[in-house]
Amino acid sequence: MPVLAGASGTPRVRAARFRKSVEKVSGLTAVRQSAWQKSAILWTQSTSSQALSPGRVFALAVLCHVLLWTILPSLLLKNASLDIVEALAWGHEWQLGYEKDPPLWPWITEAVTAWSGKSLWTCYLASQLCIGIVFLAVWRLGCRIAGRREALIGVLLLEGIYYFNYPTPEFNDIVLQMPFAAAFGWLLHRALTGNRLVDWGLSGLIAGLGLWARYSMGAYIASMAIFVLLHPQARRRLSGPGPWLLVLTALFVFLPHLHWIVESGFISIDYVGRRAPAAAESASYFARLLSFIGAQIAALIPMLALAAMLWRWRSAEAPAPSDAGRFDQAYVAALALGPIAFSVALSVITHRPPRVMWAAPLMCFAGLFIATRIRPVWTAARLRAFGRAWLVVLLLPALIFVLEQVGKPMITGNESRAHFPGEQLAAEVTSRWQAETGQPLKYVIGDTWHAGNAAFYSDDRPSALFSHGGYRFSPWITHEKLSASGAVLIWDARQEGAGIPQSLAAQYPDAVLQPVFALKRNASVYQIGVAFLFPVSAARADIGAPGQEDSSGQAPQPL
Repeated sequence: MPVLAGASGTPRVRAARFRKSVEKVSGLTAVRQSAWQKSAILWTQSTSSQALSPGRVFALAVLCHVLLWTILPSLLLKNASLDIVEALAWGHEWQLGYEKDPPLWPWITEAVTAWSGKSLWTCYLASQLCIGIVFLAVWRLGCRIAGRREALIGVLLLEGIYYFNYPTPEFNDIVLQMPFAAAFGWLLHRALTGNRLVDWGLSGLIAGLGLWARYSMGAYIASMAIFVLLHPQARRRLSGPGPWLLVLTALFVFLPHLHWIVESGFISIDYVGRRAPAAAESASYFARLLSFIGAQIAALIPMLALAAMLWRWRSAEAPAPSDAGRFDQAYVAALALGPIAFSVALSVITHRPPRVMWAAPLMCFAGLFIATRIRPVWTAARLRAFGRAWLVVLLLPALIFVLEQVGKPMITGNESRAHFPGEQLAAEVTSRWQAETGQPLKYVIGDTWHAGNAAFYSDDRPSALFSHGGYRFSPWITHEKLSASGAVLIWDARQEGAGIPQSLAAQYPDAVLQPVFALKRNASVYQIGVAFLFPVSAARADIGAPGQEDSSGQAPQPL
């Protein structure tokens, strides 16, 4: 039996051992395969999460916006806009202030176009860089007070506000104020929470530079000053040097322009009053105020539609925020609602209805305010739907922009100012002047559009004297300079006739009428009137020339 058992058991034992070894190897293989699969899944998820991290999505979204709204106007707009033409006429003179605005916007416009050899793509890029800085400041503040995902949503929602897409190719003071307002909101939060003097000083620097960009920066400064006074946690900072450093820095930065305002007779402040005159009747005022408010609501509709896609409609009560969380919520609410509320209150007090576009730089934190209030739902389905909708919000205004620039002239037969033949106008005026006088063209006189185009596009780069303000609005030009160098008077002959307009003839009776010339551009024909104010000798300039100083020693102002 033992022999039989041993003989018969040997193959069984061997078979059993073989099966165990096979099972062991198979088990190890399965374990290894399972481990490899799990590691592959984890690596894929990690890679995917990195590729779609809030930071990367933010960078991609900003890049798409900047490129889209820089390339489209560079390709489609053939002439400088009215605002850019005006800024170039001012910026060429490098003054501390101008009839309508502080000087930072004209300075930047002149600098970037001079750097690019009069190419306007730098203006379009400058405008989008301003918007990009707004997005960056909102992102940084959102990361501080909420989280990267909420910060990202706060930035992406801004794309749904009209003021941050369609009108931005026109680089102007409104666009230039936006980055200063956004940076001020971010830096002031750092100053209030960290209480570092460097943050207080930077906040004051940005506030002062923002006033150099546009006076409505004061709406942010005033509303946040009220917040600091009213909020207990913020008010405690007043016992330290930080807030006072902010105030002194802002005043120091703004002081040169403030001196110019006084020396100029407050002409830029007067302009604000003329642009928003007091309403004669209360009914008219409140009707226009309601129209202003309605326009702002309309500008926010795409943003609100985007926010609704992530809104947490049904949920349990949110956990009570900490003291720091409550402060952050109050701070963002003050940033988002304070400037517009302050502006409306000022309007009610002065009985002056605000203009619609004046609210544009006051909306920088609307997206972050909404993102921190809706408690977004982060499911994959919601996020995919939100992403698709955001692409529509990004591309639809761009499509409308293209259709307006390309299709509208074909349908209506009329072209916008973006297709005006400014270069042809300047070349014709300059060549006529040089043929008659043999001298470079130093001065052009006329309305902002025609004189501004001639001044910018002419190879001689003359200074412009806008006829609506005369020497007071263009102090870099004097009667003596005009007499010594002469000037070209220019106007729209289709609207004002072939003869010298009465307002110009009264100011410059020695002007010599020249033949009207026509400019053609695709679907449009422009009739341009021209007159020459020829250079005269110093002796001739002293005898009854228009603008000659009277007994008071002051040059009479043109009408």
